[in-house]
Amino acid sequence: MEAILEVKNLSKKYKDKVILNNINMKVFKGDIYGFIGPNGAGKTTTIKTILGLLKPSKGEVYIEGRNILNDRENNPSNIGAMIDYPSFYPNLSGYNNLMLYANVLDLSKRRVNEVLELVRLTTDKDKKVSNYSMGMKQRLAVARAFLTKPKIAILDEPTNGLDPEGVKDMRDLIKELAKDNNTTFIYCSHILNEVQNLCNRVAMINKGKIVVEDSMDNLLNSNKEEYVIITEEKNKLKNILSNVTLNMRDIEQGVSVQINRGDFKLINKLIADNNIEITDMSKKSNSLEDYFMKEIGL
Repeated sequence: MEAILEVKNLSKKYKDKVILNNINMKVFKGDIYGFIGPNGAGKTTTIKTILGLLKPSKGEVYIEGRNILNDRENNPSNIGAMIDYPSFYPNLSGYNNLMLYANVLDLSKRRVNEVLELVRLTTDKDKKVSNYSMGMKQRLAVARAFLTKPKIAILDEPTNGLDPEGVKDMRDLIKELAKDNNTTFIYCSHILNEVQNLCNRVAMINKGKIVVEDSMDNLLNSNKEEYVIITEEKNKLKNILSNVTLNMRDIEQGVSVQINRGDFKLINKLIADNNIEITDMSKKSNSLEDYFMKEIGL
């Protein structure tokens, strides 16, 4: 599959401090691509460099095969962004705030109304932004990012400050825009559960380096399951399961086994047929948070 956005050997130094160290990323058309990492890892520097707000020390950024770092004049319509806390003129309406940007970009009133409809703010477009909820301000920021009909939208912490209902609304909005507008998203967030629920691919950055880039399914081994089995007959259990598990390890009161999804009935039958007394058996969930903590050494 051809990448719509590709970052090659991107590096950034401030004096003697290395902020980014040979970053390589591929974002494919249609991705909702999670970009995660601890504070100070280099996420914002990477995003700002992709957007042309920072000049890299070296490296290249391609959108649809075109090196945008060498061709910035023809870039503005390809990529939209919502970074940092959304800032608007509080005493102007949502509509008039967007019109300020539309006039600079030589866009029509019709386009402003279109993006307001996209983010479901049409009925509130004439309210002052000072009267908007946090969720409405975040959606207005998404509308601003979509004014130029971008092929790629970068959203940096779009659920900051939102209550659970607002988080769900933002997640649903991103899925809807990705599907209905064929928009590719780069989604940066510290809420790893949201990244896991929303994104199909993810890159993890730590100390200026990409630690991993892969599909969410591969990272979380979604075709595999892990069970913790508590028993006093540990050795007997290990013997009968040794040929049917992908991985097995001792724990204090039993074993942890990894199996192919759907093989649980076979494991259960072997335990019953061999009269092994089980004290407890539980399925261990795979989470992006667990993977993240393991990879960055926390």
